Amino acid sequence: MSSQTASLEETTEKVEEIYYRKGDIDFCFLLNRDHQNLRVFDYRVGNYQQKRDFFDRIARSENLRKVFTVVEKQDSKSWRSVGFSREGAIPGYFRTADAYIMSRVYTEDGDPIQGGAPKLNAPSINAKEKATTKPRGMNPEIHTDEGRLTKLIEDIGMNALYAPFRRGIFRPDIAACGTHKREFWVGAETDSSFGHAKLDVLTPVQDESELPTAEYLMKFLLDELARNATASVFSMVPADNILANTVFAELGFKVTARLTDHIVREDDFVGIQLWHRRISGSSR
Repeated sequence: MSSQTASLEETTEKVEEIYYRKGDIDFCFLLNRDHQNLRVFDYRVGNYQQKRDFFDRIARSENLRKVFTVVEKQDSKSWRSVGFSREGAIPGYFRTADAYIMSRVYTEDGDPIQGGAPKLNAPSINAKEKATTKPRGMNPEIHTDEGRLTKLIEDIGMNALYAPFRRGIFRPDIAACGTHKREFWVGAETDSSFGHAKLDVLTPVQDESELPTAEYLMKFLLDELARNATASVFSMVPADNILANTVFAELGFKVTARLTDHIVREDDFVGIQLWHRRISGSSR
């Protein structure tokens, strides 16, 4: 889509990739109406203040809570100069350089919150790294079929708080599935050019008894990603979901970013923790 104003065409699409070009400004952004946020891509071209003003208008017209972008260190300073806040980092995101998450948060009236994004206070996870063992009777499988994974997200994506992060493909491109009392899924959006992947626990963990199943299945997926030359992985987990956060803590991930009001659950805004880990060879 190419637009000359900050108004978007009416659509029923919940996630939309939009291209905008006007004068010196030329970029792409990912609009997620379910979670009322917007991710900016192609941010290098154009005046930063003009771009900020454009996204402020989009935030008001689309009733967004958040606009964010993922940038290299030198570009983070330019975004900060026009009112964006650094909420954390994704180590090794650009293979040889870290990424900084720069955000702008808005009130219910669509006004930018003064003083930058509020700090997110998340519960502590008291977990220890440990060896994972395969649950009795589980035979995990790797899935890459596009149709199957698209249907998976249509069926369980919102319940699992799945939110697309990259351009072009709004689903994982690889997933692991296993059955232990019930069917479990975990998935990954991969980027071979930068050697990283975003992980998602697609089947919500209901209680502590299901943690070993989720952890083993995630380990199984990590091993597959390592065989495919993935260097680092990260996941964006609701800050108040102790069980999902525990999965990553016990697999040796570390929190490198805390993002305020990043997703929506039951008509309320929820912050997330970004967990990161480098992988090589095989995981625990």
